[in-house]
Amino acid sequence: MVDCLLATGVRLDEDALATFEGLVPDLALRAEILARQGKRCPHTPALHASAGPDLDLKIEVNRDSPWPFERWREQAGFSEYEFVGEGVRYRGLELMPGDLLLPNVNLDGNFVYSAISDPKGFCPHSALFGIFEHEGRRFPTIVETYEKGLRAVPLCVFVNERYISYAEVYRHRDLPTDAYAKVNAWLAGAIDRAKGYNFDTTDTDQTYVCCTSVTQQFYAAMGLEVVGPPGAIRDAGIRQTMTTLDYPWLDAFLTPIDFVLSPLLECVGVIDNGQMTRLVTREFIERRFRHCFSTGRIDPDRMPLHARVIFFGIGQMRRRTLIGRLVSMIMGFDHENLPKGPDRILAIVEPLEAELGGAVRKLMPEVSARLDEVDPDAIEDFLADPTLCARAEALLPMKWIHPA
Repeated sequence: MVDCLLATGVRLDEDALATFEGLVPDLALRAEILARQGKRCPHTPALHASAGPDLDLKIEVNRDSPWPFERWREQAGFSEYEFVGEGVRYRGLELMPGDLLLPNVNLDGNFVYSAISDPKGFCPHSALFGIFEHEGRRFPTIVETYEKGLRAVPLCVFVNERYISYAEVYRHRDLPTDAYAKVNAWLAGAIDRAKGYNFDTTDTDQTYVCCTSVTQQFYAAMGLEVVGPPGAIRDAGIRQTMTTLDYPWLDAFLTPIDFVLSPLLECVGVIDNGQMTRLVTREFIERRFRHCFSTGRIDPDRMPLHARVIFFGIGQMRRRTLIGRLVSMIMGFDHENLPKGPDRILAIVEPLEAELGGAVRKLMPEVSARLDEVDPDAIEDFLADPTLCARAEALLPMKWIHPA
């Protein structure tokens, strides 16, 4: 058991920790296993660097926060890692600048892109690892897109159990080992260049970016072959729905799964925060959502009231009207950092994520009650369970999408 825990690094929840402490009485061995999971033990300070910082910040996935790198770097604790050459050893992995993390983030409704793309993905997000320096200290950092552009998040915050459920780490096979300083400099510059989010997944614009476009821009800047060709929105019904929402980039739709499938990259490890129930529940709701987008038709004039109010406000902000200035004060956006792309898509994202996330949280206890009995090899059969599928349909009626 100990060897398995050391090898996998799966994070233990509170119940599992209580069992674990009874099974492993050796304090030093327990501390070593917990350090592999990013947890410090007070009685083994020698392992603190291996465990990484025992810190968190109020940063939410895809949401603005008051924690830019210029602020959180003032906390020296965010530099306390086990450095190995130009990289860092953390959570059982040796991360190097330029590594690509593909996480399933803990924003329960944040799977719209991964649900409608072909091939369908398992994660909705991607981010790049780098190491920034300040006053002689090195800060392992995840550079990720969010609602207002690009930002740096402390490594230990990004991969903790609050922020993500699961992540895979990929490395471009041709990235030179002498390019790490250039990688870090480019990532820092990319944050400075970015002004806002972009709904075009293959755009070369470095001022408005999405997670996949940033990665392609990074590879191009390093002189590497970029990933391609991209996937697409191929399902006829989903294409019609997205067209109704004014989304034009149907035939070049680059999502994280394209990086997983690319021979240019190799998987160098995983980070598992032990949230299988959450991941499986999301899959039930994600499949239900894809079905609705594929088989139904949207009437933009009958979208949720919240979305219609946002749509109106976006138009006012773009035209820089007096009402637009008032909306900017309320929403925290202005005409410059509003995402680049169709206003109808922008207006529907937040209400849609809230609806999807609510359905996930309501269904999760029912999935949890039955998941322990499921053979891992039979997970597809479980995802087709008629009772749970019916519950997903009831919890996610999406009444504003009418059957075709």
